[in-house]
Amino acid sequence: MPIDYSKWDKIELSDDSDIEVHPNVDKASFIRWKQQDIHEKRHQRNIEIKSILIQLTMYAKLNERVDYLLNNLTANELLDSKIVLNKLNEQFDKFEKFNYEKLKNEKGDSLRKGLKDLQFDSEEVENTPCYNEMIEDLFIQIKDDHPQAKSDGNKLIEYLREHRNKIDDVLSKQTIKLDELLYQKSMLISSEDIHTGFDRSFLNKKDDIEEQPPVPVAPPSTSTKKTVTTTETINAPSTTTPQKPKSDQEMLEELELLPATETFSKIPYTEITESADYLIKHPYICTEQQKDALIMTAFDAQLESNSSLCKQIIHQSLLLQYISQLAGAEHPTTDQTIRAVKLFCSKVAEMGSPARQGFLQDVENTFKHIESRCQVIIAEQAANAQEEGNGQEELIQLRALDENTQLSVNIPKEGTTEYEIFKTKLPKEFQEAVKSQSLDEVNKQFAKLKVEDAEQILEVFNECGVIGISGYLEDEQLKLLNFFLILSLVVLVVVPDQSQVQEQQQQESQIPSTDIVD
Repeated sequence: MPIDYSKWDKIELSDDSDIEVHPNVDKASFIRWKQQDIHEKRHQRNIEIKSILIQLTMYAKLNERVDYLLNNLTANELLDSKIVLNKLNEQFDKFEKFNYEKLKNEKGDSLRKGLKDLQFDSEEVENTPCYNEMIEDLFIQIKDDHPQAKSDGNKLIEYLREHRNKIDDVLSKQTIKLDELLYQKSMLISSEDIHTGFDRSFLNKKDDIEEQPPVPVAPPSTSTKKTVTTTETINAPSTTTPQKPKSDQEMLEELELLPATETFSKIPYTEITESADYLIKHPYICTEQQKDALIMTAFDAQLESNSSLCKQIIHQSLLLQYISQLAGAEHPTTDQTIRAVKLFCSKVAEMGSPARQGFLQDVENTFKHIESRCQVIIAEQAANAQEEGNGQEELIQLRALDENTQLSVNIPKEGTTEYEIFKTKLPKEFQEAVKSQSLDEVNKQFAKLKVEDAEQILEVFNECGVIGISGYLEDEQLKLLNFFLILSLVVLVVVPDQSQVQEQQQQESQIPSTDIVD
């Protein structure tokens, strides 16, 4: 593993061997001058940083007090200095002033790195005035500069708001300057950066990290091996064929959602810490493949009109995507993935951070895209269903096509095997239709059934002899008709438009045929 020496680039001055000076210049003196210049610039930079920090903290406290007075006092009450001072002392500590140690305790880990090692003298802190006194001085200054504000409360409010806007402008400019100074400070290593490191360390136990479940491998072939003699030649053509690009169907089949990923998708998206802990224990699910597999379930949720579940799944799937990309390598190690989880989740958990805002905006954009796509899919499904509903439907109906024949509905005699089949196998609706001895009533019942169910009813009709044929005088013709009735009792009839029915009847009237069940 190569050694990274980049951290030494921040050393501004090293030993004597790194310094090259003009022969007429004393090298030791030059080094001392250089060191003195570095210390002076560093000291001046720290003074500016401390001054800006005091200024930013002070202005934030002053704005807080001014906003409180404007929201809780009327225009006439603001003209009375005693009322203003009493109101401030009731709400805020009248002795509160800048306190660096208190600021460090309040900010904790959120305090920026370049502000944690500052050293304030007692005089620097003691010489700062109390915040309530500064508000009192502000009112006096406004009234002295603008005499009309002494008697007109609305004018006083106007000047207070104007002064507050100026403070906001100063805050924005000083914040930019502080960022620049802290950046310059971070570019170089100084003795102030040397501090006690970690007194203890935390290591992820291997027991806490679940291994990726093994992928089932096809068993080795048990076929007999044959010994083949081959002759190798120089520059022989390759026997391997290039892999064909995978089709969309093959790619979809590879999107297998792991149980651990499904469990992760159910963690509330507001619980970033819980999600991070789960990913640290299951780092193998932080892949693009699992993200794609999980995002497919978001489509299913939105198609079921469950928008809240859809957004929940999108949030968790994008977490997997961002962490996978942050891990860097195509096949990152477990340690790389865990570092990416800790880094990204800490940024997302930080309220107001650019990383959090950008991530949530991506979640919202993805949800809108899926929502619009699902609307299109639902509309297409509805259109297809309507087309199928308006299309032709297959039915089974009983009728005679030859004018010389007629189908009759017969009730089997009681006590016979046919009657027993009639009573036990036929539904009550068909029993009632047969008892009416009307072919139209029987056809009405067939119209309510699907083709598969109607075929079963026709088989029962054959067994109990419900359908009879009349109109033939010769026995041979009657036997032949019964034969066709048994073999082709089931005929599918497509019910088309009325014009198609008339055309079909005209064609059938020209062709003589035996009685069939259609």
